[in-house]
Amino acid sequence: MKKFRYIIMLLAVIGFTACDSDSIEDLQGEFNNITFCTFNNGSVQPTTKLGKGVKALNTQFTDAEGNTLSLSFGSKEWILGEGSFSPVTTVSNAGTYAGSINGAAINEGNIDVSFVDGTYFISGLVKTADGKQYKPYYKGELTFIVGEDDPEASGYTMSIVESAVAIMDWTTWQTTTYPDVTKYTITVCDPNGTQVAYFDVINGNDKSADQLTGNYSIVSDAHDAMQISAGYSLPDYGMAGGSSYVDAAGKTQYLTGGTVEITTAQSGEGETLYTFKGTSLETIDAAGTTGSGAFNLMFISLAE
Repeated sequence: MKKFRYIIMLLAVIGFTACDSDSIEDLQGEFNNITFCTFNNGSVQPTTKLGKGVKALNTQFTDAEGNTLSLSFGSKEWILGEGSFSPVTTVSNAGTYAGSINGAAINEGNIDVSFVDGTYFISGLVKTADGKQYKPYYKGELTFIVGEDDPEASGYTMSIVESAVAIMDWTTWQTTTYPDVTKYTITVCDPNGTQVAYFDVINGNDKSADQLTGNYSIVSDAHDAMQISAGYSLPDYGMAGGSSYVDAAGKTQYLTGGTVEITTAQSGEGETLYTFKGTSLETIDAAGTTGSGAFNLMFISLAE
């Protein structure tokens, strides 16, 4: 199939070199005012990140006579893929393009992209804002640079409830309070609103959400800053609770040891996103089965 497409693309341009109207001067009807352009030099310009994972892949093409073709392709990927791209004034979505020929903006006609054995074939029948029609064509290599997408909200949300840190001694029934720290109970939910994690985070007083970043140790009866109070499971009494996460099998695992790191990142829209990464975790489930695990809940939005 690749070889067949390669042959078809070659046949489509036999006889045309540079921008040439003379070669079709004998054609009648809708074809007699089309300029065929074969561009023999192509280059990749810096890619523009547009947000929501969409990039503008910017390219420039020239021929020996100095004609220019500029094409900016909307793409979810960092490398131009195959497909038919529709014209727009400004690229904001994948599957579209904005372009110009010799400085005149293209306002009609799709651009088709094929990729065979490392070679791009780019062609189309387009009309520019000055009323001219062109059939541009390029065959050659284009080397795109793979970058890194800006963080984007995952659809997961988190809420925070503050409370005093108070530890009861179950032997003496005495409660000790710790006024220099606050418990920040963080609940994380998936896009459907189902709870997927719960952390009793201990840190200094009057902290905003973005000030809770750092590495936390999971400790029973935590009462010092940079600790997470461990979860518990008492299967004989049918009780379990506290700091936990839902594993890949959909089972809640209560945290009894390990570390949890909280980090933040800025989205392209300026939103602060939160990531919770658990490593070297010791766990226990509601049935009392102990185990180990890890999790990485990324780019979570703080609920309003």
